[in-house]
Amino acid sequence: MDEIFNNEIAKQVTSAILNKCFSPIISKTTDKFKTLYNEAKINLEIPFQDYLTNSYEKYSKIKTIIYGIEPKRLYDFFEIPFLKKGSDIIKPTTTKVLTDLSKFLIIEGSGGIGKSTLMKHLFLSELELKDYIPIFIELKDFNEEGHLDLEKLLLKKLNQFHNTFQEEYLDYALQSGCFLFLLDGYDELYSENQKEFFKKLNDFCDKYPENHYILSSRPYSESEFIEFQRFTVLKAVPFTKEQAISLITKIEYPDEELKDKFIRDLESGLYDRHESFASNPLLLNIMLSTYNDYAEIPQKLHLFYYQAFDTMFSKHDATKSYRRKLLSDLSSDTFKECFAIFCFLTYQKAKTEFTFPEIDEIFKKFPPRIKNVLNIGNFIHDLENCLCVLYKEGNRYKFSHRSFQEYFVAYFLNIQTDSKMRDYSFRLIESGKFSTSADSVFPMLEDMSTQRFNNNILIPLLDKFEESKSDEEDLFEYYILNFPVKIIVNSDSNNTPLSLGFTHVKDNLKSFIYYFFDSTIDYTSYRTIDNNSLISFCKDNNLIGKPIEPEELIKNKELLDLFKKSWVGQEILSLTHYKQKLIENLKEDEIVLED
Repeated sequence: MDEIFNNEIAKQVTSAILNKCFSPIISKTTDKFKTLYNEAKINLEIPFQDYLTNSYEKYSKIKTIIYGIEPKRLYDFFEIPFLKKGSDIIKPTTTKVLTDLSKFLIIEGSGGIGKSTLMKHLFLSELELKDYIPIFIELKDFNEEGHLDLEKLLLKKLNQFHNTFQEEYLDYALQSGCFLFLLDGYDELYSENQKEFFKKLNDFCDKYPENHYILSSRPYSESEFIEFQRFTVLKAVPFTKEQAISLITKIEYPDEELKDKFIRDLESGLYDRHESFASNPLLLNIMLSTYNDYAEIPQKLHLFYYQAFDTMFSKHDATKSYRRKLLSDLSSDTFKECFAIFCFLTYQKAKTEFTFPEIDEIFKKFPPRIKNVLNIGNFIHDLENCLCVLYKEGNRYKFSHRSFQEYFVAYFLNIQTDSKMRDYSFRLIESGKFSTSADSVFPMLEDMSTQRFNNNILIPLLDKFEESKSDEEDLFEYYILNFPVKIIVNSDSNNTPLSLGFTHVKDNLKSFIYYFFDSTIDYTSYRTIDNNSLISFCKDNNLIGKPIEPEELIKNKELLDLFKKSWVGQEILSLTHYKQKLIENLKEDEIVLED
């Protein structure tokens, strides 16, 4: 939406949508209810037009790693990402493309792929279409609200503009189906809040089914999204070479000659060699900003972030005349350590935005040797104005992207002693605020120092898991009972081989263990195991498609033996040997010194 959007246009948008949504309801009601609905419509127009005007200002401009100092109009550099539904590719040029698919959608994509930017595009698109009143909700706000209620949050937003707004009028509007709810960042909810939020959202959708709901999230396992049964999942597709070049072409970059060279190199092989980075909008921006300083792009994500930060820091080194001078006057190592501590302390609270008084409280927890050399105001100024990893919106500071916070948490853990690495990591894992499958901290830490990660985190976690096993207990059966496993033997109408699946309980430690174990498994060898005997047994005993509980499995020795030979059984068997394999790998890496 390129036109100037003001209160008058917002009034026209709100009035048009409410008239369209309320008319069918009003025509079917008595005179008494017509009066009530008309009164509701009038009372709704004022707060919603103020909300839309305010939100347009907020979401039509954004800051990025490249545009860190000054926000830029979104449509000056926005490249629409493709979405995938099954084998179909969808280009969401307007919101209508998605609202025609379903009233309930999840947009799933990895960090940096542009989900939040796409959600802002959908908000602006809907203002132009005038089909629904778009309501943009950053789900991380619920972490601070003390409740997980959409109605309460919506009322709070509207009362900012019209403090006499009546709740009953909102109920009329919600019943009419005139809203498009854009729920951004399901993965940013605390893990312990997600189940309750889903229940509240499900109840809200039941109560107001005529509205449209689009939720964005980083990827989760199928078992974690399975509760959202009414929602259709659309996967954000990495950028093609053409999209990557189109995005870079739109970016206003201070060195146009360097940008042109970068584009030529993307065309001639750079994109193909580093597709995992170049196909991600955030990482592509970082590639451009570091392009002049490094002859080659590293293959590993943590090295990529290391180079990016190193480049941003060196461009503002006090000894060099480039852009703005760093006020903090810290060496590169000290600056990185300070930022790493800051990232860790904010991450363990699951906070990505904060006021300056909150920042002041965070810095009180810094070690004395750091506090003695650090001026907080200068340090935050550098993060915001020079390195652009923070930006200010109103009175709150925010990370330009969560990925920088995650990288520096991994960096922080990696520079700790072994015992502190273990203790800090255990606290994070046990806190329940994070999902390993939707977060990069521990995968990057493992990549930084695999031996220390295994020795200080993964092996102690396995020890903790196995500590309640008795000497007489079979380890395979112990894992089935305590992981625990739910097994389902599924039938398939397409005559393809029957498959086995299992889900595990949402326990933070167990989920963490399984995530890193699962990434080492070659399923192809397991899936080739002959399951015919197991399938026949399940058919004969009426067990097809029914959950087989762990206790039931262990009691039935014939079924247990057949299960053990299946690919799922073989995977669990491998898990029982996982700790020993990690220990052996550590021994193999030891260097034998001469006497």
